[in-house]
Amino acid sequence: MSVLSLTAWTLFLCFVTSCEAAEKSISELIKEAAKALEKDWKSESDVIIHLLDQVNKLDKSLAACQIRQKDFEKQLLGFTDSQKTVKKDIADLDSKLNECCDKLSKDPHHGQHIFIDWDDKGQLWLNGQEIKELRHSAELFILDAILLPTDTKVIALKGTNNDGDAGILASTLDGFILTNTSWKCSNKEEKGWTGTDFNDSKWPKAHVVTSAKIKPVVGIREDASWIWTENYKPGKGDKDVFCRLKLK
Repeated sequence: MSVLSLTAWTLFLCFVTSCEAAEKSISELIKEAAKALEKDWKSESDVIIHLLDQVNKLDKSLAACQIRQKDFEKQLLGFTDSQKTVKKDIADLDSKLNECCDKLSKDPHHGQHIFIDWDDKGQLWLNGQEIKELRHSAELFILDAILLPTDTKVIALKGTNNDGDAGILASTLDGFILTNTSWKCSNKEEKGWTGTDFNDSKWPKAHVVTSAKIKPVVGIREDASWIWTENYKPGKGDKDVFCRLKLK
């Protein structure tokens, strides 16, 4: 092979070996060049022109690869930023979950529903805040289910009787809250009686209603009792009663 041919091969290898991301591999171009040299070229300059043309194609492919690489790097940076945001969100959720679990581990009875029935109708307060989302407070044997916030300290229930039997019935699924003599009931509506700071030490215990006309209610535990004031007389006793329970 002449000096000119060796020069062409050297030039070819210098250009080709610098393009790692080219569309055609070095080995493929070497094979192509070898086949070209075996042909009946008019002059060795034609071989050099052919090789330079291939190198030019490689340069263009390399430039396109570099552009794609930069785009990919930008996308990767964006993905990394998104990943950081997602990790932060997960960390925040994990922190809140741990906080919630910590509260529940200390007091697993909070954060669940209380089921309530009134005869004839009623109202509910939690920590002095009236719960107005009661849909069935005037429908006997159709329950209201209210989620107890984890910070619930006082449950206050007002019952109103228009005629016949009267009573308030409530429980949680685990029986932590049951209407019974642990509640206190009065026939006087005192200022602040629904709040956490109210002193109910002078209030009497709730009276358990044992009338045969009041049946167990589906959805409320059987160990819960209908309660009212001591002055319970169907259609003749206290019309309005105010009952409250302090949670420990």
